[in-house]
Amino acid sequence: MAARGHAVDVEVTKHPHPSGRDDGTILDKFRVDLDDPPRQRWKHVMMANKEKARVTMSYLFSSLPKTVHAEINVLVSNAEARLPLWAREEMLGVADVLNVTFGDVVVVNLFFEITPFCTSIVSQSAASGKMYHARNMDFGLAMPELSASLRDIAVDVEFWKAGKLAFSATTFAGYVGVATGMRAGAFSITANEREMTGSIPIPNIFKSLINLVGILMKTDAYPVTWAVRELLEDGKTDFDGAVSVLGARKFATQMYLTVGGVSPGEGVVLTRGRNELLDTWRIDADAGQWFLVQTNYDHWIPMPPWDNRKVPAEKAITEVGAEEISPVTIYERVLSRDPVLNELTVYSTSMSCSEGTYESRVRDCPKCSPFR
Repeated sequence: MAARGHAVDVEVTKHPHPSGRDDGTILDKFRVDLDDPPRQRWKHVMMANKEKARVTMSYLFSSLPKTVHAEINVLVSNAEARLPLWAREEMLGVADVLNVTFGDVVVVNLFFEITPFCTSIVSQSAASGKMYHARNMDFGLAMPELSASLRDIAVDVEFWKAGKLAFSATTFAGYVGVATGMRAGAFSITANEREMTGSIPIPNIFKSLINLVGILMKTDAYPVTWAVRELLEDGKTDFDGAVSVLGARKFATQMYLTVGGVSPGEGVVLTRGRNELLDTWRIDADAGQWFLVQTNYDHWIPMPPWDNRKVPAEKAITEVGAEEISPVTIYERVLSRDPVLNELTVYSTSMSCSEGTYESRVRDCPKCSPFR
């Protein structure tokens, strides 16, 4: 049975300032050793971010009705034994440091699983054939103060195993899954929530949380970002292997998975339903398709007028051109263009398996377009 701390007090924990770091500041970097016991792996990360993480949790729970919160905690308790050992132990370690309940840490991780509104880009350089992968992470549930608190706990993490760097990821302190990550020389990946699945494009967050816990408890479906984390840890999986696994596995949520590789042509967006692969969209530079831009809607349908980040991103990257594309030009001329950069953008990541480079920066643009 998991140890229990105190529930987060949403009344007394307040965010002290609009943003802790200036726009463009490189994220703090931490090392997590996979050879350490799972319950101890995140202790130093959480100690360095303890109060800020509690503030973020207070904002998340302020949007969650108490009755729903209680219902989810009961479901989490019932589903606990079905969670993978590494995830359960790591989340217990997070709860230990924050002195909050294990259930609340699980709920926070599930919030991150179902609400990553993002822009992901994978591109191929005409000059070198190298692959470049980038993303803006937009988060906040239409609550700018929540986005501000997330900026304070956004971190880059290097995961080490047997004395060697295994993979890199950008995450939030307390979140054990991976929505943005890269294993140099193998593949890079970003996960975007798939939002428009019916006539009503805005998801019911609370219903989704309850459904997600129910799925974990009753089926063999798996959280997407936990599956991504396990793939990155597997030192044998290359680009093709990652695409194959991600296309076949049953997931607990619908998602877009953008995967980049090392060699020319290794760029793809997978549109995933919970139980099936719905679409595979690949880079084809010879046919003029040298980049792919994925936001939160199926790429083959028109973007909704209230959230059209895709077309401005495509216009911006086309202006840069295949000859000049690089991590620097993507960051400065694409990821920093409104509305690709918007009020709720928390961080930008640029990475390249071809070059072995990985860098993330906090984003804070209160004058940019509102999102949601």
